[in-house]
Amino acid sequence: MTFMIDIGAVIELKDSLSGLINLYFSVYDHTGRLLASSASEDPLTGIAPEEYNNFVKSCIGKAILRKGFSVFKGAMNQYHFFIPAPVGDGWLILVGNSFYASAKEMEDFYSAKGAAYGLSPQQVKALASKMVFHDLKSVSEACGDAYRLFNLLVRDSYEKNLNRERYRRVRTIMDLFSDIDSDTLKEEAVFDILCDAIVFLFAGDTVSLMTRADDKSFIPSLTKGRLKQQVESLALRTDSFIVSNVVKSRKPAAYTEVMELFRLGYPEEVVSLHIFPLGVKGEVIGLLSVFNSRFSDDDCESIFNLCRFSEFLLEHVRSQGTCARHIRNLSAIDVASSNLTTLTDPETLYEAIVETSSHYLNAEKASLMLPKEETEELFMVAAKGMNKWIARSIRMRIGEGIAGMVYRDGKPMIINDIEKQLSTKRRPNYRTGSSASVPLKIGDETIGVLNLADKLEGDGFSEADLEFLRYFVSYASIAMRSARYYQMSEQMRMLSITDSLTELFNRRYFDNRLFEELQRATRYNSPFSLAIVDIDDFKLFNDTEGHLAGDEVLKAIASISRESLRAIDIMARSGGEEFSIIMPQTDKDEAYLVAERVRKNIKELMPVTWKNFPRDKMTVSIGISTFPEDGKDSKGLIKNADRSLYQAKVKGKDRTITFGFTDPSIHEAPLQNTG
Repeated sequence: MTFMIDIGAVIELKDSLSGLINLYFSVYDHTGRLLASSASEDPLTGIAPEEYNNFVKSCIGKAILRKGFSVFKGAMNQYHFFIPAPVGDGWLILVGNSFYASAKEMEDFYSAKGAAYGLSPQQVKALASKMVFHDLKSVSEACGDAYRLFNLLVRDSYEKNLNRERYRRVRTIMDLFSDIDSDTLKEEAVFDILCDAIVFLFAGDTVSLMTRADDKSFIPSLTKGRLKQQVESLALRTDSFIVSNVVKSRKPAAYTEVMELFRLGYPEEVVSLHIFPLGVKGEVIGLLSVFNSRFSDDDCESIFNLCRFSEFLLEHVRSQGTCARHIRNLSAIDVASSNLTTLTDPETLYEAIVETSSHYLNAEKASLMLPKEETEELFMVAAKGMNKWIARSIRMRIGEGIAGMVYRDGKPMIINDIEKQLSTKRRPNYRTGSSASVPLKIGDETIGVLNLADKLEGDGFSEADLEFLRYFVSYASIAMRSARYYQMSEQMRMLSITDSLTELFNRRYFDNRLFEELQRATRYNSPFSLAIVDIDDFKLFNDTEGHLAGDEVLKAIASISRESLRAIDIMARSGGEEFSIIMPQTDKDEAYLVAERVRKNIKELMPVTWKNFPRDKMTVSIGISTFPEDGKDSKGLIKNADRSLYQAKVKGKDRTITFGFTDPSIHEAPLQNTG
């Protein structure tokens, strides 16, 4: 099922984890197939490739069985981490490159088995220079965090792509039925669309639409697919256990037992059978039989819902009515759902779901309720026809009230007379006793409840209204889950580019933005400046006040600097006590003014909270270089900004120096353009 995963996001996460843990990873699937290599080749793979590959495949199987991250020791005394994540009916596994916990472990292997692997002393020495050493406990803790992050990304990516596939199917089905001419609608047209949907959208091998011939059998009316000739003349008897069970329960069933299929009269080419009932007014009038096709539970539910919608159309055909109103509803759903799927802000989406559903069903009141799992309650996130703030204070326990029961059971409920049906008095703020509540579901998971009440024309909610709501909430559920994934992906993106302590951008983001700014400045022949900021005497501060106090200083300096910069400036934490600032479209003189504002504000606004640090103020030194005169690539600009910073430190700290400034009292190599 790896095709349902955004492998690019997995690779990006793999590379980010490699940088954070200082351990390179490769990506495999559960069969041991390599999907993405590590950024740096494992030094041990070349010694005994076949043994190495067998070791990796064996450990992948063990890690999957354990269902958690594992560390295994190889024949060469080396360690590897295996981080599995389930995806559909398969697995993705992050496999760490080899490392040793100590130099002694590596030496023990080479002294005991090096000759057996054909390694000369020179080769051993070369391998030793490439190997990585890690404290096993520390890297295990880091891999535990990596396991949780990797599993979150894989699960969310899989579900997001699965939802896209669901949306594509539902949208295509909508398009198929929306094109129906209600004035000329025939049963054959419904059957044809139904069979095409199974073959093309669900990859059905062979499908047969069977209608009731009499009380004793169902005969094929339309057959499509690979085994058409073998099954199009074969009827199903109503007295067979398989058929009678489907007819009585009015639920789909699947059969793969060869003898059962043989008793039904099917040839040996038929190895599986799915049967979905089609009913009109309580009577099963047809069977949708699908042969030799593998369907997931989600597929079966979607096909069953499609059959139920087809039943609605067939009922209208049989009663010689028209489907004009329902076709209009389908078009309305198409328009409404297209609007919903473009919304990524949850609050806006919730309001749109309530507003759209109440508009198309002419309901005066509507609300959307979501679960709060820790309290086992439902709470309103959007409402129409009642005070917004009062609505948001309403809570309902799961299983209690209409919405609570609908959420618990996962089934819709229409109430046309609440006093008769539920023996409950109608609330005075409702005009009628009629309401409709529908669960919002993703597969088998219920994620919320949509409630509507008080139709403007005064009548109750109908089965046609319920059918509309079923399809509408299928779109709304996908839109809600997609909005959630969008938020999560944005949060993950920010985590990957943000320094966790200071909440500034990290070095990885800084390098990318510096490259982009170089490209932009080169293309448009415009200047930009780079500043490197270093906290003066920060090591002394950490030694006298402690690292926790040092962390607070880093956070305060980051906050003051952020407030002192312009909207276009980009500030990142480069590492330790060093920060970098990219100033787009800024020449050297202007960059100096910006940097000085940062320096002075830090000196004046930084609160004095220390006791032992022998300074009255916390200060910084800043070095500046400017494109293109001080460097035409990132290496040159960084080097020259660093040299300017060095001058600021030597000259007495607490100052800003631009590249090109010279002072004969400072003993350093002469400054010159290194770009």
